[in-house]
Amino acid sequence: MKLKAYTPGRILGALRRRGLAYLKKVQYRPGVSPIKRGTVLFDAFNGKAIGDSPLDIFLQLQKDRPDLKFFWTVSGNSKAPAGSVGLRFESKAWFEALATSEYLVANSALPWYFKKVDGQTYLQTWHGTPLKRLVRDLPEGELTQSYLDLMSREAKAWDYLISPNPYSSEIFPKAFGYTGKVLETGYPRNDRLTTHTAADRQAIRTKLGVTDSKTILALYAPTWRDNQRTVSGSWEAVSYLDPEMVYPEGVQVMFRGHTNTAPSKNTGSAIDVTAYPDITELYIAADVLITDYSSVMFDYSITGKPILFLAPDIDRYRSERGFYFDFEAEAPGPILKTARDVLETLGKLPEIAKGFQSAYKHWQQKFNSLEDGKAAKRVTGAVWAGRE
Repeated sequence: MKLKAYTPGRILGALRRRGLAYLKKVQYRPGVSPIKRGTVLFDAFNGKAIGDSPLDIFLQLQKDRPDLKFFWTVSGNSKAPAGSVGLRFESKAWFEALATSEYLVANSALPWYFKKVDGQTYLQTWHGTPLKRLVRDLPEGELTQSYLDLMSREAKAWDYLISPNPYSSEIFPKAFGYTGKVLETGYPRNDRLTTHTAADRQAIRTKLGVTDSKTILALYAPTWRDNQRTVSGSWEAVSYLDPEMVYPEGVQVMFRGHTNTAPSKNTGSAIDVTAYPDITELYIAADVLITDYSSVMFDYSITGKPILFLAPDIDRYRSERGFYFDFEAEAPGPILKTARDVLETLGKLPEIAKGFQSAYKHWQQKFNSLEDGKAAKRVTGAVWAGRE
């Protein structure tokens, strides 16, 4: 069993956070007040984002079920979308909504004190097709017992779990210990990747400050690392691109830090889009994706645009975290080891795309077969049909 290293700062930080959580928990009283029929609470990473599949489910419900009342968990700078009410994470109003909303829609685990009560329906969307092993499939000792207990309680509370493809439908139940209904629908968050227009794409690029249609816009979106922590216990920002690097003429890079990590201190000439509210729009705007082991690879491949994998630590990551399949054999783009490799590859994208055409097609057939722009409609039909 691999033992985790805990610094005094991390231990004190964890105790402080848990103490504050206990103080707030007294405001959460599940089962005391009656369920408020027709209410829906949406939660994406406990309010860190207003996006992912909960957003597209919300947009679909606005069309199909305008009779419902919508709440969103917000925190930091996030703002609830039009037509909904934002509730600050762990505020009194949020605790009340958590305890009394008829429907709960979340893309990750709700806080440890959550307890579903009779009359509530919990739709778990999760947040990505898995390359790296999840929860129960990780080696013993890789996760704390408290997190394992949390996920065990979570899975028992879910009434529905969304799966983006047959591959995930095989993995999710075992990894989460889930025995309920799996909705193999595709991901609602990806609907706009097949339904957006050229005007939508240009509008997003303009909002990002990229007005020249000839500019090659590269999105760099690495995932977090289990073994990289700050002294306070947060995961460190990850970037293997040199902030001082000069990109080929006509290329503009965007940097998207993971929601788990601390803010990046220096993104150089890259546009920092970590706080951009909707990553789906960034996929639409980009011409090429640079990532490592993040599930963004599965979503972005729906677009058919090139993907580069900057993964200098792939041997360590594979041995410590583990993959569900032979990533190096099936990757729909080159796996690169250095920033210099990225520079060279950006200069010959057409040749790279041609060389990986067969692998890309196989990838799309395996992971994207359900992504037809109608996933949200399938989900709302399964969960809310006949419940007016």
